[in-house]
Amino acid sequence: MTFKGPLPAELEKKLKPCPIDLKRVEYFIKRARKDFASAQLLSATDLEGAFTFLYDGMLHAGLAYMAVSGVYPDMRGKHQTVIEFAAHELGKNYESQMEFYDRMRRKRHQFIYEPGPMGCTLKEIEEANKVASEFLAVILTKIKEKSPQKELDL
Repeated sequence: MTFKGPLPAELEKKLKPCPIDLKRVEYFIKRARKDFASAQLLSATDLEGAFTFLYDGMLHAGLAYMAVSGVYPDMRGKHQTVIEFAAHELGKNYESQMEFYDRMRRKRHQFIYEPGPMGCTLKEIEEANKVASEFLAVILTKIKEKSPQKELDL
């Protein structure tokens, strides 16, 4: 994964500009929080469902950060583009979390397209919950840094 500095050309090709819409940013953050709350409810009975909701929450938080940055993922590979953009913007200090986030993407993909006995463990849920919570906190800080003059309902 690449970090900080100008966007790498291969990542820039995967992005399209969009107007900054703070209501959309707020919606994505609210949706991320709902996803995390749903994951907590499901974790007692459906680990794969909880894992998927944690991943979706991270995706929504990443989309919120992209929206406040004035970009959106282009057509193909949107989920991976969100992760690459977040990894680039957050920098090397968050490398292990972004690698975990990408592993979550691949595992979620398996749950959806390659169902089978691979499942999810309670330990994975606990780690995913920790990474997702940290990611949301960092994203909220970054969003506030990008829009300090605006009152956001986050």
